[in-house]
Amino acid sequence: MVDRLRYSHEQLEQYFDRIALPKQNRLFSVATISDDDKLNYLALLNKHNIVRIPFENLTQHYSWHRTVNVRPQHLFNKIVPPPSRRGGYCMEANSLFHTVLLSLGFQVYMAGARVYSKNIGKYGGFSHCVNIVIIGNDRYMVDVGFGANGPTAPAPLHHNEPRVHIKGTDASMRFVHEPIPQQVDQGQKVWIYQHQISSDAEWIPMYCFVDIEFLLEDIRGMNLSPWKSPSSWFTQKVVLSRFTTNAEGDVDEPAFMSDKAVAEGKIDGALILFQDTLKWRREGQTVQIAKFETEEQRLDAMKKYFGIEFDEEDREAIRGTTSELSQVAFTI
Repeated sequence: MVDRLRYSHEQLEQYFDRIALPKQNRLFSVATISDDDKLNYLALLNKHNIVRIPFENLTQHYSWHRTVNVRPQHLFNKIVPPPSRRGGYCMEANSLFHTVLLSLGFQVYMAGARVYSKNIGKYGGFSHCVNIVIIGNDRYMVDVGFGANGPTAPAPLHHNEPRVHIKGTDASMRFVHEPIPQQVDQGQKVWIYQHQISSDAEWIPMYCFVDIEFLLEDIRGMNLSPWKSPSSWFTQKVVLSRFTTNAEGDVDEPAFMSDKAVAEGKIDGALILFQDTLKWRREGQTVQIAKFETEEQRLDAMKKYFGIEFDEEDREAIRGTTSELSQVAFTI
């Protein structure tokens, strides 16, 4: 077996600090614990990760180099050491989490996924990835890099078993094991991750994935699509989101984004900044917090709601691009 990079004990300690994992809950190896304890620990890491590490594509808009590097060591340096509050999109977030799980002794591999476009009613090519963790006789899909519609906990690969997406809401998720219409060979089944906003709503496919290991080399190749493709909205729009807990309170309360709120709270929704709008989807209700007209307003919101700041060089990198917010109107 090829030797895969693992994070050191010191790096794992820094990662635990980054996700606000209480010291009494920290394990550096799962080799000797029971399967039930492994699953509980995996769920705990999953929760802390998606609350503390945001889903975002800011490198594509607020950096002079605009290089999205998915190598594990680079991802650690970008996301983990203080004072970082940064995250990444799917290839980044799931690759980092994959290396963490591998370093802790989990039996885990990455798999490629095709995202569904509701607008055209079709799946795209491989442009997303997930982690599959084997515990006992079950395989669990873990995805910390799909934003607000992504799963919030490890989910077993069982056909058509709806699960609550966020407690306190009517939203559900499930896997369906079947072929997708675009396949020529309808005998080949894939796993389809579907989301339902309420009990009487239709099930909407989010993406499908194959249960076969994708190498880091595959992930680097797939990364070119969201990073570089002119048809990828990642190259045109700014997105930044994270899950929230019911212990955070409102944005002006001391508990907002605190370590204690992450540790003691249960996931209740998500903060979502998309281009010129900031919304908080919480306990089944969506509230628009702000509508931005200028870059300064958007940058202020990133700092206030996500703790993210940029130096002058990176702030200026967005000037003149299609994703910049500007009050200047273009006419022909």
